[in-house]
Amino acid sequence: MRGKEVVVLEIGSSHLRVIVAKPGINNTLFVKELSSKVYDGYYQGEFVDESKLAPSLYDVFDSIDYKRNKYYKKLFVALPAEMTNVQLATASMSVEGLGRVTRSDLDSLSAQALEKVKGVDVEIVSTSPLYYAVDDVKGSQPIGKKGRTLSGEFSIITCPNKLIKTFNNVLADLGFINVEYISEVLCSALTVVPDEEKEEGALVIDVGHLTTSVAYLKGCGLTNLTSFSIGGGHITSDLCEAFDLSFENAENLKKQVVISVEAEPLDYYDLVTVEGKIERIPQQDANKVVSYRLETIASAINQCLMMQGISLNNYVPIYLIGAGATKIKGGKDFLSKCISKNIVLGRAPFPGKDKPEDAVIYSLADFALKNCD
Repeated sequence: MRGKEVVVLEIGSSHLRVIVAKPGINNTLFVKELSSKVYDGYYQGEFVDESKLAPSLYDVFDSIDYKRNKYYKKLFVALPAEMTNVQLATASMSVEGLGRVTRSDLDSLSAQALEKVKGVDVEIVSTSPLYYAVDDVKGSQPIGKKGRTLSGEFSIITCPNKLIKTFNNVLADLGFINVEYISEVLCSALTVVPDEEKEEGALVIDVGHLTTSVAYLKGCGLTNLTSFSIGGGHITSDLCEAFDLSFENAENLKKQVVISVEAEPLDYYDLVTVEGKIERIPQQDANKVVSYRLETIASAINQCLMMQGISLNNYVPIYLIGAGATKIKGGKDFLSKCISKNIVLGRAPFPGKDKPEDAVIYSLADFALKNCD
């Protein structure tokens, strides 16, 4: 892996981010460049203002001087939850030759599953095996095993073809001749969930700026994925409205809020505004505003679980990532209480890069390095 270098684009709900990374010493991640650009984002899988997408992409790539540094040979583009869909497909075939499963057999089985979800309106983003079975005996490593039949179930992630075409047109103008699309949610889940928990399954909740995703990882693939257009930005907007603040001042207030401590009637947050003034905000009122929106997010998470038929027992690990809730003091524990399950913060396993709000971008770089040619 040493000597490899990847460029990955993250399509966030409020920012476009590009990371240039290569392997570090002792399985660490070395980040050469990381740049971010605020843009209008997307809502329910559609860009708020598609005409501004290209200029925003030009800006974020120019900020790393991608042409001078020759970063335009290959690009990984991470598609967010609202732009993707997960479908499960099973396949079965006879084992030829000596009756031992080969890599070619696995490829044929995967191709058979793909045929079941292919369509003119969608593009295949990834195919991940959930399990294999040789003569109905399940296992994750069937190569070399002897049997008459090979079967399996696959998690297949797709994206609307029109979105891929939109990206291809812009990225071609930028000079990228080799683009690979990957799933942001799958990459994050594979990185933050420890290997010893993947076989039994784990839930990953990503609360972003304007969107939240709920994904269930089992083995190497996603069995379920839902999302909704509510995130941490809505908490900021609520604070704007409640206390007549600008968005920037409301963001600063949100950083001060501590919902894990019960406030007294005469407790205040002393907010230093961007104008240099100090505004006294009643703690009880501010905490109620933040808590109300977090309750809304928790309720939507529960609805996602019910829609997907996911029943969580006390042993299923639940990981929370994204800046929308993890940066709120007491936010994780509040969500835990709302869904009546223990939640832990998800982190990328790299020293100095383990903040939950940064789990996505470092997970994407890690996945790209492990899967680049």
